[in-house]
Amino acid sequence: MTFETVDYDLEEDELRATITLDRPEKMNALSTPLMRELREALDRASSNDRVRAVVLTGRGDAFSAGFDLSESKDSDAIDGEAEATSDEVPSVDVLLDRMEEISKHVRAVWECNKPVVAAVNGHCLAGGSDLAMVCDIVIAGESASFGYPGQRIAGHPPALTYPYFMGLHAAKELLLTGKVIDAERAAEMGVFNRIVPDDELLPAAYEEVDAIKKVPGNGVRIQKHSLNAVAEQAGFTATLKLSEFLDPLTHMTDISKEYYRLDDADWDARLAWMNETDKTMRDVLD
Repeated sequence: MTFETVDYDLEEDELRATITLDRPEKMNALSTPLMRELREALDRASSNDRVRAVVLTGRGDAFSAGFDLSESKDSDAIDGEAEATSDEVPSVDVLLDRMEEISKHVRAVWECNKPVVAAVNGHCLAGGSDLAMVCDIVIAGESASFGYPGQRIAGHPPALTYPYFMGLHAAKELLLTGKVIDAERAAEMGVFNRIVPDDELLPAAYEEVDAIKKVPGNGVRIQKHSLNAVAEQAGFTATLKLSEFLDPLTHMTDISKEYYRLDDADWDARLAWMNETDKTMRDVLD
């Protein structure tokens, strides 16, 4: 398989693979083709006994700015064949299918038999932030930013990871406000293991791989899943599945639907609506 939206760099002599999200012109937005190719790349790394760990990063100025919103209204986009062309509110059926599809790559990272080290460069937002959170070690460059600004549009994270990887109060601060925070604040919240200068990001991630290589491979495999079981016992997998249903529900609230009625091409209007204050609970009837 030839990849078009990710770069897969296998370095067997170093016992590692590097997967780079490769849509820099779209800030590595998570399109359906990209998410599928990411899963395929992870499968390759997981099945190669010469790979001890995977480093996941993004090309350009972002790790990932989140999901590709151009796909959000069109069921054909799940097959990578179409983009949204209508300003109508997407149906629950379309959203249900899409939410199920776009949580698969999160599970692929979580269930990968090899440790995945995230090297977070630049923006790490919305679905991109959930992708980073399910990695096993998260190193960030000093210019990184983190958060879920899409909460100000509508919706519920289709893969709710935050409460399992930071304190509950920190998760609520970010998800109830849609604010974006800098790398230092994110590290204080427990989001990142550590912050390094931007030009030292990949070397720092590779240092983590070198440390992992000192532990027997299947011992690491066992320990990764044993540690994941702590979150599993707290309901992590069940929360992921529930999130797939809650996201379409929140998109259907009266106020949230207003976003979809704005002109797709008028991003200034969309951003203004997104960041305006005093959104109400529901349409106020005279």
